[in-house]
Amino acid sequence: MSLVEKLQAIEFLGREFATWLYWRSETGNGQIRLEGIEPFEAWFESPVELVNDFGEATSVVLKGSTPLESPEARQALLENKKIQRAHLRLNLRNQTYSFAFHAGRFAISGLRLPIPPNVPPTDIVVLRLELIDEFERFFESLFRVFLRLRMDDAKWKVERKKLASWIASFDEA
Repeated sequence: MSLVEKLQAIEFLGREFATWLYWRSETGNGQIRLEGIEPFEAWFESPVELVNDFGEATSVVLKGSTPLESPEARQALLENKKIQRAHLRLNLRNQTYSFAFHAGRFAISGLRLPIPPNVPPTDIVVLRLELIDEFERFFESLFRVFLRLRMDDAKWKVERKKLASWIASFDEA
């Protein structure tokens, strides 16, 4: 198996992570509480791309103020599409970080840091580096929480059932 094939084989994990994170955010009204990590808020903003590897429409891009609350997003989730790309806003310790997240590649770009106003120019570089480090440690710990859950077959079965039930409720609405 080539490197490209190996990468394609694990892209699903990032997509599952992003979709799971959205579900946790949506069912918690933006608030997320997970064991082993401090509480935070997660908001998914425009644009959002949902994908799957089969069917007629394998990709759908949604825009608007709340793209994942649209009927098109609900239908995409019912079709087993997962979040491939999204713009996220995380509120952690009363500080807001926003960024673009490509879940398939697990790539973060355009990270906007919560730089307070009136920081002396001599302190900006150090502050930015500290905030980047803080964000990276938080996001890594968040993904580790997901991985521990995902790799535990019994726990993931329970979590997946809740997620599937939530998605199935769109069909009833």
